[in-house]
Amino acid sequence: MSPSRLPLMETSDNNATSSPASASASAPDNSRRRSGRVVRAPQKFSPEPQNDHSTSKRKRGPDRDEEDGENESPAEEEDEELTDPEEEDDDVEEEPSSRSKKSKSKQKSRPKKPAAKRAKVNGSAPTDAASASNAPAVKLPNRPKKTVRVAIAHPDGDGLYADVFGSGESSDDVAAQWFQRYQQDDAKALTEVINCVLLAGGCDQQLTEDDIRDPDNSANRLSELEDAYQQTSISDYPLISRAKSSKNFRELLVGFFESLVSVLHQTDMLYSDEDLLDNIQRWVGIMSSSSLRPFRHTATTVGLAILTSLIEVTKQLDERITKSNQALQAESNRRSKNKNLVENTRKALETANRSREFIDGKVKDLFDIVFVHRYRDIDPKIRAECIEALGTWICTLPTVYMSPEYLRYLGWLLSDVSVSTRLEVLKQLARVLKRDAEKLAHFIDRFRPRLVEMATRDCDISVRVVATGVVDILRASGMLEPEEVDSVSKLLFDSELRIRKAVVGFFSALVQELIDNKVDDIGGSDALEEVFGDDEEDEYDSLRKDWINIKSLAENLAVYDAQLDDEQEEIRHGLDVAADVVNANIPDSRIALATQVLYEKIPEINNWQILAGYLLFDHSTSAKTRQSSKTNSVEAATKKAVAPSSREEVILLEVLATAVKESLFPSTEHDRHKRKAGRLDDAQDDAGIKLASLIPRLLNKFGSDPAMAATVLRLEHCLDLEVFQQLRQNSATYDKLLDEITTQFNRHVDQGLLNEATAAFIHARQYEELEEVTDNKLAVLWDNSLNSLRGIDKICELSARGNLDRVTLAELSHILMKISKLVTVSDCVDVLETPGTSQDSDQPAIKILTGIVHRGLLTESNEDLDDPEDEIVAFAIKSCQFYFMWKIRRLRSIVESDADISDGDVDQLGVSRKDFVTNLIQTFSSRGFNDDLRLFAVGVACDLCALFVFLRPVIQDPQASKYKKLRPLLEEMPPALITQEIIPIFDAAERAYAKRANKQLNDPVDDEDPLDDELPPEDDEDEELTEQERLAAELKAEKILCELTSKLVLAILAKTIDHSGPDAGKLRKRLNRNKTKLGHNYKEIVAYLDEDHLRELRGGKKKPAAKAKGKEAAKKPALSAELVIEDDDDENPRVDDPFEEPEPEPEEGTVEDLRQRELLDDPIEDDEEEERPVGGEPMEDDEVIGD
Repeated sequence: MSPSRLPLMETSDNNATSSPASASASAPDNSRRRSGRVVRAPQKFSPEPQNDHSTSKRKRGPDRDEEDGENESPAEEEDEELTDPEEEDDDVEEEPSSRSKKSKSKQKSRPKKPAAKRAKVNGSAPTDAASASNAPAVKLPNRPKKTVRVAIAHPDGDGLYADVFGSGESSDDVAAQWFQRYQQDDAKALTEVINCVLLAGGCDQQLTEDDIRDPDNSANRLSELEDAYQQTSISDYPLISRAKSSKNFRELLVGFFESLVSVLHQTDMLYSDEDLLDNIQRWVGIMSSSSLRPFRHTATTVGLAILTSLIEVTKQLDERITKSNQALQAESNRRSKNKNLVENTRKALETANRSREFIDGKVKDLFDIVFVHRYRDIDPKIRAECIEALGTWICTLPTVYMSPEYLRYLGWLLSDVSVSTRLEVLKQLARVLKRDAEKLAHFIDRFRPRLVEMATRDCDISVRVVATGVVDILRASGMLEPEEVDSVSKLLFDSELRIRKAVVGFFSALVQELIDNKVDDIGGSDALEEVFGDDEEDEYDSLRKDWINIKSLAENLAVYDAQLDDEQEEIRHGLDVAADVVNANIPDSRIALATQVLYEKIPEINNWQILAGYLLFDHSTSAKTRQSSKTNSVEAATKKAVAPSSREEVILLEVLATAVKESLFPSTEHDRHKRKAGRLDDAQDDAGIKLASLIPRLLNKFGSDPAMAATVLRLEHCLDLEVFQQLRQNSATYDKLLDEITTQFNRHVDQGLLNEATAAFIHARQYEELEEVTDNKLAVLWDNSLNSLRGIDKICELSARGNLDRVTLAELSHILMKISKLVTVSDCVDVLETPGTSQDSDQPAIKILTGIVHRGLLTESNEDLDDPEDEIVAFAIKSCQFYFMWKIRRLRSIVESDADISDGDVDQLGVSRKDFVTNLIQTFSSRGFNDDLRLFAVGVACDLCALFVFLRPVIQDPQASKYKKLRPLLEEMPPALITQEIIPIFDAAERAYAKRANKQLNDPVDDEDPLDDELPPEDDEDEELTEQERLAAELKAEKILCELTSKLVLAILAKTIDHSGPDAGKLRKRLNRNKTKLGHNYKEIVAYLDEDHLRELRGGKKKPAAKAKGKEAAKKPALSAELVIEDDDDENPRVDDPFEEPEPEPEEGTVEDLRQRELLDDPIEDDEEEERPVGGEPMEDDEVIGD
């Protein structure tokens, strides 16, 4: 194995670098024609892959030991073992090379050997024969990850390669020095150039001068180099390497060849010695079509650099020809013309034309050889370089390259599969279009739809961003169709922030165009300036000329918002359902998202007080008449032009709310005004005071519409109430604001508005100075709501279902909705426990609410009234739940302060708790399938029982005997509920989600009841759902399952359910049955039933004797159903206790004996094995939807 690499190097060395000079010593006349390398190559390279390596390896082992020690790197052994030598991987897979570059970036470079006898890889370090032998032993073809050797630059050597990359001299100086050497020995200098290209491609094999003098054999010679290079198994090369030594590699390589062509042009050697460029073109052209990517990429880069420089020369020649023609024409037209000057000018012109014709031929040849074949190369890096060069050529010589013949390549590659290539095409198109967009009408007409499609629908965000910039150039040139303008403008509402930022300039330009049109319609900017002059900064309530800007902004936003409403109705429906799934706060609207990116671009948004003044202005009244009729007409025309529509007012309110938030609490979405959270400066304090005075006025104008009023109420959340707390003189301002909020709460029954008003009250109560003022407003709201509730309680029995008509049910629902909001603001215990003053309704409000919960008992279905009936029950349940939460908060403070509690209070609380739990159980046990109310009732019942757990250590404390009377509050839920109600409810939720998510569930074990609950009827209507609605339904089903499971897990941990009785532990086991089948969310919830998991969360350690995995668990005795099966942790293996008495062996033939001998399946252990499969059938992959 040790000399496995040597025969290849031997073969390649003899063929690649044997200098014919040595052969010429013995046969000077025949050395060149014999071409010993060609004759010997088939004998040594062709049979090598098929022959046994050991025979040929021993030929040169003694001769190459010393040199091998110099040429091999210390990491060669490891690299060769993991390197895939197959070329298919080079041509098809590009990612491994990009990853492998990093691993070799720190290796040291070594000096270049004068006449390399084998391919040098990744620097030099000694490598013995044994290490080299490992390369062919391990082959991993087509592996996406591999460790490779990186061929890096060797600046410490000599020759042209070292001059270019290691001397530190400029490319022009290196090219000039090479030219001097070329004049002395052309073959040697040309050999240096081609060898420089080979070294740049990572190949250390060298050409000789005879190779250069034998152009007919160039293809064969290069094929030999490819074979030798391929044996080195290098898949990374300097052009793509990220090693420090290759940092500026491409820049230096391209710069040298551009300077080389420039020097040849300036010295006329380019035209006098045509063979020079032909030879370079021949070798570079052959390499650019190589099957090896390093050769192909490097040669393409060199060829494109030469082509770029030749085109620059063409430009210079064109300028010279133009000047010569002008000089010749001017001199010929003179009366006393200088014949010598005319003759010299004519000769110079003819020389320039001949040079131009020569260059044209070379450019065309190189273009056909290199670009035409490589612009569609399999490597996207090569394609991108071709497009970058083409863009440079078009900008350098537009008279030639700005034609359909060349522009079509840019258009074709707009559909390239590679993101980097598409980005490069867009970058070059932007360069070209900025210069001469009007000259590309035909190209734009053909490819404009594709550009718009890339901006709106490309799968890569970066491409969409750059494409939006290109489309903006087309818009500025007036080359977009109206529908294309609309499709791009709607990107302002895109969900991706980078897209929204990219389209801000496009959208702002459209707004400015509309502003200019409106100004022209009014009479021009001069007329507006004459009437309005400079707007006073503090006068926001009177007509202003910058309101034209606001009106134009509103019109554009309204148009595109309406278009999206029409286009995305189905999608929005699905997203609304998904948002409702998690009971999330309403996310930012699309108008709010657009405003966030427009904030810095449009001054009227930045200065939100102008916008507020515009909204508060009464646009329906006539403006005051002034002396000048001209002034009056301009003012009237302006007022008419800026009057907003109702839809525009809705949009501008959203804009105002977002602008205020951005102004007072800047987000990270714009870089200006970045401030740390905390105390606002004085200017913002003043703005907050002004905002507090504006909110009541806005509510007064827009309060009749619930949606608009809710938007205005969101402004209150932006106020820094410390200002009103510290400046007592401003408390009246905030008091007026609270009055308006209270009015809106009483006036409307819209859920969104009530949420905003509730949040405003909670916000106000956070500050001690404002708490009393807020509580006074809340007292008024409580009186109104409870009086309305008692008014209905007087006329009927609210605990009986079905005794109210739809109108009364709606009225009761509105009352209970407001009560369910008020109970979340502050302690409501005293309010709800206060008896009524009327004889017809004298019981406390909490009794009425608890009785309403009893309406959830479903005895007979009524399709017309079931939904409103369930709605009022849900509001009553929520109100009662918060009552008990506030009550327990008081009870906890009493216990912590070791205060006394009266027996009457304890009895009253116990009765209320029992009645509420009983009504909840009746509610969810009377329903046949899982509707929203059934699931809500189960969750609240579990939560309520768990709320009193804090009393357990107090009651069990023998020293706290005065709290023994609280023991009834720790009563568990009836054990019979486990099998009769809880497990069937869980089964239905589990199967509903499994059906939506296409998950396979485990079958029930022997001691579990079979599935008998029916799924809700709507589960059979999947065929009518869109893809978005189907996804939303799946998310909702997962949310229902996970929320229900979390409630049950919490109750189990609190020992208020599944803790005692004949079925104890059955629910815990049921929850664990499909632990690994229902996704990661469910798995993480059920994990809390694992004691080790809880111990880890508390910062403790696992028990040393824990879990055994896989089949080892099956060997243990079966555990009881009440216990959670624990497996050994790999880090903490079980240590047997030497003093522990061994368990008695079971009697032969018993069930226990059969289980130990693995002849009988244990149902519990089978569940564990399904959860942790080892071998055999693979476990179903968990879905992560909703993570």
